This record gives sequence, C-alpha cells and structure tokens, in this order.
Amino acid sequence: MKILKIVGVTIISLVILFLVIALIAPSDNHVYRTVVIDAPVEAVRANVKSFEGMLKWSPWHDRDPNLEYSIENDGQEGAVYYWSGEDSLVGEGSQTITSLGEEVVVTHLHFVRPWESDAEAITTIKETEEGVEVTWAYKDHTPYPLNAMNLMFNMDEMLGPDFKKGVDLLKSITEEEAAAKHTFRNVEVRIEEMSPRVYVGVLDTISWDEMEAFFAGTFDPLFKKVSASGLQIVGMPSAVYFEWNEDERSTIVMAGVPVLAGSIDGLQSVEVAGKALVVDHYGPYEGTGEAHLAIDEYMHWHGTEMGEVAIEEYVTNPEEETDSSKWLTKVYYPIGG
Repeated sequence: MKILKIVGVTIISLVILFLVIALIAPSDNHVYRTVVIDAPVEAVRANVKSFEGMLKWSPWHDRDPNLEYSIENDGQEGAVYYWSGEDSLVGEGSQTITSLGEEVVVTHLHFVRPWESDAEAITTIKETEEGVEVTWAYKDHTPYPLNAMNLMFNMDEMLGPDFKKGVDLLKSITEEEAAAKHTFRNVEVRIEEMSPRVYVGVLDTISWDEMEAFFAGTFDPLFKKVSASGLQIVGMPSAVYFEWNEDERSTIVMAGVPVLAGSIDGLQSVEVAGKALVVDHYGPYEGTGEAHLAIDEYMHWHGTEMGEVAIEEYVTNPEEETDSSKWLTKVYYPIGG
C-alpha cells in the first residue's frame, strides 16, 4: 500500500507540475520567413493565390512520392486542397483559402495525421524599392493545458528550415518564370538585333483621323525619291512614331524609308541600331494596336525602357496581296543595349 501511495503522490505531483508549467508555457506558435523577389508583383501573386501555384514551391509536396491530393475551386476563397501521404511528416489533412487579397493570402490548415490540429498560414506580399517582399508565416494556438508541450518543441527550429526552403523556391521559380515570359495578349514579343539603318522621310504632326490619308499620299512619291537618290534601301516603307498623344488624338510621325546610310535634302532622318522588341502582325493595319499593347505590357513586365521611336514596317505590298489577313507589319521598339 505504501508503494501505491508513493506512486499516486508522484503521479499527482507530476500532473500538478504539468498544469503549473502550462500556466507559463506559450499557447501560440509563430514561424515565418521572408524573401525579396526580383519579379513583377503579378508574377508573385500568380504563385501564391492558388494551390496550383503554391504547390510549385511547397517544401513538402514532393517529399512523399506516394502523396495523393486533390484541389477544389482553385484560385478563389473557399478553395480546398486535400492531401494524404505515407511520409510521417507529410501526414494527412486539408488546407482551405479563407482570405484572398492582393497583399495577403490566408489559409486554414487542418491536420489529421500525424496528429489532429489546426493552424493558419499567412502569405504577405509587399512591393518595395528592392523588389517584392514576401513573408510566409505559420500560426497555431494550443489550448491549456496542452500548451505545456510547447516547451518541449521549438516550432521555429522544426518548421523554420522548411519555410526558408519554401520562400527560396518561390523566389527562384518566380524570377525564372518572369524572365521567360514573352507572350502578352496572346502575342509573342521577340528581341532582335536591328542592323544600323537610317529612316529618311516626311515628318509631320497629324491627327489620328488624318493618318491613312497622310501615308497614302506620302509613301509612293517618297519611295520613288529615295530610289532615285541612289541610297541603298534596306527595308519597306515604314511609319516612325515619335509621339502618341491620347488626349489630343494626335501623333508626331515620319513616313519613312529605311536606308543603309545617308540623307536627302528636304527630308528628315533618324538613325536606328541595336536591340529592339519586335512583333510580327498579320492582318489589316488597324489591328496593329494589339502589337503595340503587347510590347507595352512586355516593357512593364520586364522593366524595359523604350528608345525614342516606335516603328511599323509595312512588309507586304497591298497591291500585290489583296488578302488583308496575309499582310505582314513588323512592329519595332528599339531599346538599344
């Protein structure tokens, strides 16, 4: 009996000690890691606002080759990711997008294995001068008296390395994807090296409504004059835009012909060389606006600055090809470098 009393007292003492420890033990765990990504914020958001995007940089998704998962209603609040793995650290559970903002994405985690628990994952996106700062955080709450277990486990040491691996993967994947993006508005934008050339022609400020008449009345006599000058022509008639005024619906434009070098009295000239963003547009001339918009989005995405002019080269002669869907217009934005 004495032994039983000693055992009983010991157990009670341990329980009391456990309860006392729980009074001072932390109830909340907070683990986070931060990274700065050199990519457009849109590219970052694409990888954090959906489960398909998140899985690309999840440090746990590829850990278990036998992992099974499914996704419902991805990319919106209420979307759910279910997973079940054989790896003890991967376990089983679900993750639900509970808040989907431009700067903060919150998901609720419900773990079934290795033990049942709940937590929150918060991804914060902040634009800075150095790049897009992303903080990936984990928060959970352990009720009393189970919170005493928090003194036995250092969650930052346990989860911190995985969170660091995750944000580093997010950075490398996003920067690589952003650098490789060359299609905008379903239009491919290329970078080409423009051989040195000089555009000679007639420069004027005209309204948008006057453009068709201006080119129609200028190109034919201009091309004949340049041909007669003896200068070596290296391309087709082109529109060289110096300014595009949306408010006044006007443009400063040259109806020009590209030559290897030289000038002609009475005509304006502008020299172009180096790298250029290029789009091949097939179709009527009025459809070239999509090519310009695609290049503009490319420059915004990649942080590229255009040079002094934008150029449309009318490669196809409409008098020889009557089907306007086959007309090729090459749109150039010289960027130098």
